[in-house]
Amino acid sequence: MFYRKTTTDPIVALESLGYTEREASFLYLVALHSGYLLRRQFCRFIERKKGWIAQRFIEKARVAGHIEIIDYGQGKYVYHLLAKPIYRLFGNEESQNRHRKGDSEIRARLMALDYLLENRSEHFLETPQDKIEFFLNVRGVPSALVAGRGGQLHSFLSHFPISVVDHTQPTTSVVRFAFLDEGLLSMSKFSRFLSELRPLMLAVRAFEVIYTATSSINFRAAEGIFRKTFEPSIGSRQQTFEEIAFHPRQDWPSSSPLLLARFTRLLFHFSYPQLLRNEPRESEGRSAAQSASMGVTA
Repeated sequence: MFYRKTTTDPIVALESLGYTEREASFLYLVALHSGYLLRRQFCRFIERKKGWIAQRFIEKARVAGHIEIIDYGQGKYVYHLLAKPIYRLFGNEESQNRHRKGDSEIRARLMALDYLLENRSEHFLETPQDKIEFFLNVRGVPSALVAGRGGQLHSFLSHFPISVVDHTQPTTSVVRFAFLDEGLLSMSKFSRFLSELRPLMLAVRAFEVIYTATSSINFRAAEGIFRKTFEPSIGSRQQTFEEIAFHPRQDWPSSSPLLLARFTRLLFHFSYPQLLRNEPRESEGRSAAQSASMGVTA
């Protein structure tokens, strides 16, 4: 589930700008979750092979001034949805997604969009307010674990996809936290991710961490860090992380229910432009096709 019907339907509003329903739905997804897109991702969304439909969409958005085209050379292009009027339709004209990012973050955002497209049947928590309301009001998590004193969502909750596996049972369903490895050279970022979100995950009680990467090189180390972070201090050592039903830790109330947790490795075989610089790039003022191979294994 990618968007909710509101009093002012954002899809209808985008259609009024000249987009088809499919184009508007895709732009809505990009605006909320990434800010950056590849041509093949649009083709994946509409379930069509690359061709004139995608080219027409890209050209329409470029002419309207809604996207900028970033040229990475060798026929590789990334499209950035940056137009303030688009984000204003969703009530967030100052969204961080419309601001230029460095190369590594652009790759992470493209991976986030692929992750969403591959799991579109799940219920994603879309906006910061959605996440705050879900964790506080549905799962009863203390507010300090979700947002700071100013009410701003904690960083890792803002940047990575979070979904509810069974939206018909939101109070008990497994919550999936995706971590996106855009080509990390160390595990420090993942360690911080688990360290900062560990109290929230334990409060949620039923959760899954999806370690998503374009290479399997960090999988073993990531699983080791996960095990170390959530290994029970008491209870049976015969249980495995694939079956995790932990007894409460020593610092939990003895009446606490069992903790349900899982670590999953997700290997992407998608092709991304080689992102070699850390500073935001200048835009390229022309449209062009982008070719990329697709595939995903878990």
